[in-house]
Amino acid sequence: MKRIFWIAIALLLALACGACAESAPADGLYTVGVSSNAKMFKVVDCLLRVEDGRMVAVMTMSGSGYGYLYQGTSAEADAAPVETWTPFTEDSEGRHVFAIEIPALDEDVAMASWSIKYEKWYDRTLQFFSNTLTDYDLIAPDGVYSGVLRSDTGLDGAACILRSAGGEMTVEADGLTMALPSLDKKISIDGGWLILDSDSLEEYAVRVDDGVYSAEVVTDSNLLKFVDCVMTVKDGRMVAVLTAKNDNFAYLYLGLAKDAPNDQDAWIPAAVDADGRAVYVLTVPTLDNAIPVATYSAKKKQWYDRTMTFGSESLTALSN
Repeated sequence: MKRIFWIAIALLLALACGACAESAPADGLYTVGVSSNAKMFKVVDCLLRVEDGRMVAVMTMSGSGYGYLYQGTSAEADAAPVETWTPFTEDSEGRHVFAIEIPALDEDVAMASWSIKYEKWYDRTLQFFSNTLTDYDLIAPDGVYSGVLRSDTGLDGAACILRSAGGEMTVEADGLTMALPSLDKKISIDGGWLILDSDSLEEYAVRVDDGVYSAEVVTDSNLLKFVDCVMTVKDGRMVAVLTAKNDNFAYLYLGLAKDAPNDQDAWIPAAVDADGRAVYVLTVPTLDNAIPVATYSAKKKQWYDRTMTFGSESLTALSN
């Protein structure tokens, strides 16, 4: 009788442990649906990163009204050390993004949010729905990045270079080059796994040997096109002479349109060649990465955001 009793207990414990294991999805990266009990707290996008059963939700808010989140009540947040609050990062559209560990799916999660405007905590309740989980691959924007690998092999802690183009990524480390299907996911390799965390990435300045080159310049606007580019590289510094298709813009500015009006010393004036085309001389910070550039229309008296990319594969040596 006692033996049957302990067998029953063991089965109950096994079932309970099975339920615990199923409380978190398999390691990976997912999109997940989120509900909030407050209209002022709106999550427009959420990724769920799962590693070793630990779940971190990366929530993109509808705006920029909150400066911190804290998993718990507003009273607990007020009493907690500042270093335990979760600060935001900002996406390309200026929206605030928070990465915060959550305890469970399909259950109420208490979340306190700090209002920048009113300088106080507000109580929120969130739910993350397991039936909305969809496997997701996180691809870096086109460009070249440095990063650090995590792995259970000899690659752990290795510095790497990530190249992303057209939705495909390759990573180079310790003389190895391999395809990388996604950031923030464990990738199987011979004898183990590796992962490249998106938050370890920094833009990598791609340079070329000293010399004089012709180059192709790709922009994101039909209004800003270049018909010629000559780049001179000396002691690693890259200076380009760019000839535009027309003379639409009186100035260029390496940076964002919102910053240009207050940084007049950095404006790059247009000279006009014999064919009436604008010519600009500027220092190129990197190849193969999209460089933010603002253009100034004298006609409309307004700055506009653009990007331009100098492709290293398009370089042709003109002289040494």
